[in-house]
Amino acid sequence: MKYRIPETSKDRYSEREQVERSRCRNSQGFTLVELLVVIAIFSIVMAGIYSIFVRSNRAYISQEQVVAAQQEARSALDILGREIRMAGFIAADNQPGGLDLITGAAYAGSAESNIEIATVDVANRTTTLAFKSDLDDNSETDAVRYVYYHSDHATASRRNTLYREIATWSGASWDYLAGGGQLFLENIQNLTLTYQMADGTTSTAPANLDDIRGVVISITAQTANAVEPYEGGKRVRERELQSNIQIRNLGLS
Repeated sequence: MKYRIPETSKDRYSEREQVERSRCRNSQGFTLVELLVVIAIFSIVMAGIYSIFVRSNRAYISQEQVVAAQQEARSALDILGREIRMAGFIAADNQPGGLDLITGAAYAGSAESNIEIATVDVANRTTTLAFKSDLDDNSETDAVRYVYYHSDHATASRRNTLYREIATWSGASWDYLAGGGQLFLENIQNLTLTYQMADGTTSTAPANLDDIRGVVISITAQTANAVEPYEGGKRVRERELQSNIQIRNLGLS
């Protein structure tokens, strides 16, 4: 007589076999195809992350240089505006009737001129403003000259730069600061001085300097190097700043 395994026992053995087979399959690890799929997905994800990082880094570097150029130009514009605003503020001893009358011009024009130069030299590719003022309020009159060298100036090292020169009246002549003109601001794509005249008109090269009452300064600063824009290739980026200066000491009776 043959022994029969109950149906429930058969089911139980069948379940055990399935569990064992599943364990065997799991212990075998991943197949080559599965590994290749995982590597492909991982590569795509990493490529996307890297692309985002590179673009973000380029944008950060670009913006950092733009901000640096803008801040430098703004600081220079503040100093320039503050000094021009005081043009014509002559020390009491250096005025007519004073103990130490100025008898000669520092740069051009006449000894009595508060503003000596306000012109654009087309031939030499420069823009110049020179004026007298007691900058330090120390009873000594100074003469300041700013010269902007255009982007097509003959001397390559001076292009897109603004130089500042200063002299002090010593009683018999002007004492110029050693070393001559000093670099005041670089990386300027453009600088325009528009003068406001007593009759309400404006000019970039006024004929009568005594009629100047104010000046609008427009500076276009640029990054020192070409940087990555948000889209496209590398290029120099610019920022334009403007200031309207009313000269307090000109035209006073």
